[in-house]
Amino acid sequence: MGNESTWFHPAFVLFGLGLGLSFWTWRRFTIRRGWQVFSLSLFVSLFWLASYDGRPAWPVDLFLFSDPLLALVHTIAGRVFVPMLAVSLVFVVLAAVMGRWFCAHLCPMGALLDLSDRFIARRQRSKENRGAYRRVRRVKFVFLIVILVAAVAGFELLGFGDPLVWFTRFAATLFYPFVMAIEELALWVLRPLGSWFGWVELAYLEVILPAFEGAMITLGLLLALLLLARLQPRFWCRHLCPLGALLGWFGKWAPYRRQVSESCNHCNLCVRNCPMGAIHDQGGVYDRSECIACRQCQDVCPENAVRFSFGASNTDQGREGVQLGRRGFVTGMVGGVTAGLGLRSEPAHPAGAFLPLPLRDQSLIRPPGALPEPEFLSRCVRCSECMRACLSNTLQPDWYRVGLEGLWAPHMNLRFAACEQTCNVCGWVCPTGAIRPLDSVEKQYAKVGTAVVYREQCLPWSQNRRCLICDEQCPYNAIVFRHDAEHQVGLPVVNADKCNGCGQCEDKCPVLGQSAIRVSPQGELRLSEGSYREEAESLGLVFEAEDTIKDDFGGIKNTEDKTDAPAKGLPAGFDLEEE
Repeated sequence: MGNESTWFHPAFVLFGLGLGLSFWTWRRFTIRRGWQVFSLSLFVSLFWLASYDGRPAWPVDLFLFSDPLLALVHTIAGRVFVPMLAVSLVFVVLAAVMGRWFCAHLCPMGALLDLSDRFIARRQRSKENRGAYRRVRRVKFVFLIVILVAAVAGFELLGFGDPLVWFTRFAATLFYPFVMAIEELALWVLRPLGSWFGWVELAYLEVILPAFEGAMITLGLLLALLLLARLQPRFWCRHLCPLGALLGWFGKWAPYRRQVSESCNHCNLCVRNCPMGAIHDQGGVYDRSECIACRQCQDVCPENAVRFSFGASNTDQGREGVQLGRRGFVTGMVGGVTAGLGLRSEPAHPAGAFLPLPLRDQSLIRPPGALPEPEFLSRCVRCSECMRACLSNTLQPDWYRVGLEGLWAPHMNLRFAACEQTCNVCGWVCPTGAIRPLDSVEKQYAKVGTAVVYREQCLPWSQNRRCLICDEQCPYNAIVFRHDAEHQVGLPVVNADKCNGCGQCEDKCPVLGQSAIRVSPQGELRLSEGSYREEAESLGLVFEAEDTIKDDFGGIKNTEDKTDAPAKGLPAGFDLEEE
């Protein structure tokens, strides 16, 4: 796990400032704005702690744990219940008591949409805000049924529509790199001052900027989501959000309700300003399943005729809201079955067991501790939390290797960066256990694959040029050099029993473009339970560096006799003399 040697972390300061700002916002504006500021500051603080130098063993995935839709779909699709997901029951009860209160006050996606709508949304007339795109509102219920039916078939589709999963992904792959770029820009401005005043640490401080595959596609998705406000404010929440549909279903019977007194003059200000278009014409009637209890109608009412309370209410003022209907239900069922059959028909679908099938992409390397592929795909929610936490930025979103079923799931791009062997954070921040939380020793034995030398690209093999970089970088002495009659230099060969697929060799290979030594998933260890170390030792795998001594320059020099144990698959005709 990360370094927790000190109790203090800067995220604690950020959260304290967020608490103060949320209290000020509540006093200066509205209590809803105060809750939103609190929610965002808590999200950012936990997001910051989900890192190598943070507190990854803490409940840093609290927002994902609190998602009832995630808990339901993951339990159905993964056929397993994660205890922390019981937190979501609190928000189910909250919805049953106060309706879609979560959507207006605590949902970070809702806060983002409210903020962007202030600049993007087009002002609506009363009739337009209430009636435009009215039929589209059923889409969120159809989408919810599609996700649930696909989960019964074992497929996790939360990555395509759950707002908390989306927001976490946006934060990991877009907001986080943007903040780091701002930090790098600030250092660029301050670095000359560090040199001027002799502040050595500031003068030489560098920031490694994270980057993620498909970032422009993700950015386009975010912009499309925000630009929907040109049609209607909170368009996503009104018409498309499956979590909102689920909470709205519970909210139909919530005792916390909107009430309108006889002093209402039917000015329609509340109808025009309702961010969900939940209030009927004249302002006296509203849809319970659509109302998010934001109390904006109460704030704009010139007669103070609107209030929200648990008191006795006029049942004629609250309607159930949008009804799915038989046609919508059938559409959702057919969509879910079609999605399940389509995903199962993918040629790369790991039906039952993920053996090294001919169609498997050889660059598909999952994180250390990832469950066997069928379980992994059914339990990974594509939140990108592991990618943000990855110390070396080797974890990247997948876009094509397992078809639509594997979209956004994490894979290791070892040419981009190697897996840091002292880091095991990815498993600790995974909210569903798709990546097992391993200690540092177990993680070392969680072999992700085996390095393979591609001779047509390797400098010693193809050009007879001396190169030792892969051997120098390997932390487990898994690479040996041999001679044959056709070459005057040592030729690198991988000992599969010592390679755990960390990718140091692939990352540092000097060949331009694709590396001459690449990690293949062949020989990977992926266990649902049990010890990786015991399994590795039973297979004769040894992931420990040999004895070393200092060389003449103060560096580490390997003293292993590499001629004692020839590498597996060594071609005939090799001279085993040491290079």
